[in-house]
Amino acid sequence: MEKTLLDIVLILICTKIGGIISRKLKMPEVLGALIAGVVLGPVILNVVQYDDNIKLLSNLGVIMLMFLAGLETNIEEFKKSGLSSFIIAMCGIILPLILGTLSAYMFFNNFLENVFVGVILTATSVSISVETLKELGKLNTRAGINILGAAVIDDVLGLMLISIVLAVAQSSGSGASASGMMSLVFVFVKIILFCGFSILGIVCLPKYINKFTRDVKPGKEMLTFSLAFALLIACIAEYLGIAAITGAYICGLVLSSIEHKKYLERNIKAISSGFLSLIFFASVGIEANLKGLNLEVLIITLVMFVIAVIGKIIGCGGGARALKMSKSESLQIGVGMISRGEVAIITANIGLQKNIISEEIFLPTLMVVILTTIITPVLLKVAFSHKKNSLSELDI
Repeated sequence: MEKTLLDIVLILICTKIGGIISRKLKMPEVLGALIAGVVLGPVILNVVQYDDNIKLLSNLGVIMLMFLAGLETNIEEFKKSGLSSFIIAMCGIILPLILGTLSAYMFFNNFLENVFVGVILTATSVSISVETLKELGKLNTRAGINILGAAVIDDVLGLMLISIVLAVAQSSGSGASASGMMSLVFVFVKIILFCGFSILGIVCLPKYINKFTRDVKPGKEMLTFSLAFALLIACIAEYLGIAAITGAYICGLVLSSIEHKKYLERNIKAISSGFLSLIFFASVGIEANLKGLNLEVLIITLVMFVIAVIGKIIGCGGGARALKMSKSESLQIGVGMISRGEVAIITANIGLQKNIISEEIFLPTLMVVILTTIITPVLLKVAFSHKKNSLSELDI
């Protein structure tokens, strides 16, 4: 217990110091928190380990971060961007999937393993982009809304891909094609049901919540029940095979239309930004362990990193351009979708546990997660800077 408390103390102090330094350098605070995690972790000082306690707090941190993102989303703007977000997400999945699968053949010959590499690279972790967009005050711009919407859709579609690959792997291993087909059908049914109920909840629930809370002064009871609601929806999403962060974000969207939204925003932000999300961002850096690093791993990492970046910039940015968005907006959306974060780590963990991928893929995945997580806030800041900046003038 003493070690865990000391770890939390070190994380909170170092991430805040890192955030202050980043802010002084005109960079997003999240970048300082990430670097603080790398410094505290096994790569440099090795004073904080990524154990079960830190993992639990980290998971709670990302759930609260996504819950807050949902609360702060302008639901009317989100509804308007539904179709565009879907198209952007599809483009951002197809290109990395194809490029990742093909590039894996440079190192491996196993078809399922190579496909799974492509699946890993389709992942998008919007939590890093959310924090950066909030700091820049761009969360409710057209680009910000599309990044959020596309990332949530990307998450659902990506998990569908994971489930399909796992079902195919299981059926090919057992030779039971009928049971494999039933697994695929069951996966699609669960996801469709979750999406259907989510849409109904976003559209219908706020008016009933307002009816019961209109004459109630917002207080601790409302905050507690809201937190419980967010964790419940996250739990249901996780149980159905859909990431808990998706459930938390959808819960935030539901509550973003209630009359006491501002009260919830203020208090959830205090819990998230002041405590839990700091642990999440630091944990990404702490989790980096460079044991087993060799030349081949570095080459695999470089290839995966290049595909991770260009796959989203060209895929998502190209989708945005096809929807007649400006070059600067398209670049902002493409850059905002680069970060892989915990989604790629979870995907790689599943593949490792199911013996679809080897450690040779898992370590590069972690390194790509760190690299994309570090560069995304930097590139987002540049992409959202004044239009004369050379980066925002690049063609997609």
